[in-house]
Amino acid sequence: MNAPANTQPPAVQAMLDEMLRIAGDDAHRPGVMEALADVMRNAVAKPEVLKYFQDATSDNPDLYGSMKDPGLGIMGVHSAKIGYREPHDHGNCWAINVQVAGKLRLVHWTQDGTDPATGKTRIRKIDEVLMGPGDVDCSPPGVAHELYPETDDSIELAVRCHSLASIIQNRYDRNNGVHIHWSWGQKKAIDSGAFEVVGEAGLNAAPPGEAMTARVK
Repeated sequence: MNAPANTQPPAVQAMLDEMLRIAGDDAHRPGVMEALADVMRNAVAKPEVLKYFQDATSDNPDLYGSMKDPGLGIMGVHSAKIGYREPHDHGNCWAINVQVAGKLRLVHWTQDGTDPATGKTRIRKIDEVLMGPGDVDCSPPGVAHELYPETDDSIELAVRCHSLASIIQNRYDRNNGVHIHWSWGQKKAIDSGAFEVVGEAGLNAAPPGEAMTARVK
């Protein structure tokens, strides 16, 4: 796996080497997600590392690893280009988001059972954070995150523990209440149903009028 070709500070390769060492053969082990987040948090505290990732993400590339290949992967995301992303999880895998420019509001959601009367899946908001350069966020397996770019220059690193092609995501379109199981490998929904938001309504920010239309599938 190769890092981008532009001038790479030694701290970037040191970060990648340490992440691979921690992940080992099983990135799902307890404590791995948190340890990787700490390594990245320390790395992006360096201005030269932030600048490197800002430049390296200009074409929204796989910075490290691949969507198709198993193993640790890091994708650079210009959130303002992709826009809002509805609540979605990474199946049985965790996700780490690292903000390298601009501001991004990230909301966490979890499933809260099924309504016995309607059969709708229920989701409940856990919390939300406003991320700026150098901030790192973790979404454990089963926890969905919803992303709102707050500034036009918002750039993030999306870190995953194995190939997206191998996972089935839960995605929740809050504009129409449709819940799908999305297969990255097949690039299609393999199941769908209805869902509803439960909990304190005042905490649940309304979704924008158009959800994820520019996202690369």
